Amino acid sequence: MPRMCAICGKTYSRTIKRSHSMRASIVRLLPNLQYTVHNGKRIKACTRCIKTQSKSK
Repeated sequence: MPRMCAICGKTYSRTIKRSHSMRASIVRLLPNLQYTVHNGKRIKACTRCIKTQSKSK
């Protein structure tokens, strides 16, 4: 299973990291995934989705 939010589908994004000498290296920025219970099932969700769902209750 990929590192993906089960609610919104957010996955990694790529960016370029530059050193002092301006060499470029590609870096993967991963979402902050946490296990949570949603509709009686244990799923991985990003913290933004968890926060939004706690507001709507």
